[in-house]
Amino acid sequence: MSTQTARGLQLRIQTLGPVCVFLALASARALDVATVVEGLERRYASVEAVTGNFRQTYRAPGMDQVESGTFWLKKPGLMRWEYRSPEEKLFVADGRDSFLYVPGDRQVTVQPLRASDLRSTPLDLFLGGDINRSFTASWEKEFSPEAEHTYQIRLTPRRRETEYAFLVLEFDQQSYDLRRILICEPSGNTSEFFFTNVTANAKVKREAFQFRAPKGVEIIRLDHE
Repeated sequence: MSTQTARGLQLRIQTLGPVCVFLALASARALDVATVVEGLERRYASVEAVTGNFRQTYRAPGMDQVESGTFWLKKPGLMRWEYRSPEEKLFVADGRDSFLYVPGDRQVTVQPLRASDLRSTPLDLFLGGDINRSFTASWEKEFSPEAEHTYQIRLTPRRRETEYAFLVLEFDQQSYDLRRILICEPSGNTSEFFFTNVTANAKVKREAFQFRAPKGVEIIRLDHE
């Protein structure tokens, strides 16, 4: 091998070295995302019901609205959200329809909501939804974590017709318990849910997901076209 050839080969190695290191790091990082997604799916794969407390913050230009309460979720597609502050509200889904009752307005809004409608939604994650089927996952770089010792990933929906641009999930590094879900709309508005006192596989009777409108309230029915 000539001196010129050896120098050329050395230069190529020096040039490719950083590239190879970068590719190796990128591959390891991608593997880490896949690993934590698998861990999150395992955490909730066997969960039949979840209950806990929530704090919801909706942010838009000129608006910063905070609500809180207690929630119950149960397969397949059953939900109960009791808003207690600052205004009492009740949202119930019985597997066929959803009911939003606002006592202060004496009004109930009813619309179809089947278990299949929850696919590719944030709530599906609590009940063992298939993340890779519905989303592409990456590390979150824009929003900072709210707690210590947590992972943060961004989920971008594979379907374009969703009502949000992406989700940010924050969950415990050891238990993989979900701590926060950030829903980002295409407009830039966000809905942020913090979860505390969460109990998986809690015993919740199906009656908790049934709704009967109080006498005298106005009932508004919204049907899918």
